[in-house]
Amino acid sequence: MLLTVKGTHMVHDFDRDFRFSESDDAHALVRRACHRLVVDCIGVTRANANDDRRGVDYWVATSRGRFGLDLKPRRKDYSAQRGGPIDCVLELDSHGTSGWLLKAGGAQLILFANIDTHRVAMFEAKKLRTAVMLNLSRWLANGLAKELTTHSTRGGSQWTSRAVIVAADLLASAIDRIEEGDAASNDGVQP
Repeated sequence: MLLTVKGTHMVHDFDRDFRFSESDDAHALVRRACHRLVVDCIGVTRANANDDRRGVDYWVATSRGRFGLDLKPRRKDYSAQRGGPIDCVLELDSHGTSGWLLKAGGAQLILFANIDTHRVAMFEAKKLRTAVMLNLSRWLANGLAKELTTHSTRGGSQWTSRAVIVAADLLASAIDRIEEGDAASNDGVQP
């Protein structure tokens, strides 16, 4: 996968990230994150192949029920090197259709996880989608989000996707404002 961010090209190995997402290390990282971040988490299990095709990598069991989780791994935590919050890569469109962020259904939780630092950020999918849709144009205009294009090849198939990179703390603040009923007053600039 080739990532393009404002003229910069980086090679991204899709298969390597996919292999990590199915490893014991990934499972341990997901389990730790869920037990720390999901209220009353009582267990985490790997989803089956059919669930995975629908965007659910793990099932998180709680006393309130079972929730699907979609793992979004990154091999390198670039923002940690700058002392910043975790960056979240949000796919807007892929294969000529809506990307995972804009698709309804699938997992209820999204876990962004960095393989090298084990830093994570978790969001409820619907709240994340709403926050991004309400704020993305301002974030892009203010330089708080960066667009990127990916060119991927896997199993003989090729496709192009469009995504944005947004800091987890910016996403969390936007979700908090929505929950407080103050989303309209967001000018996209964080204190």
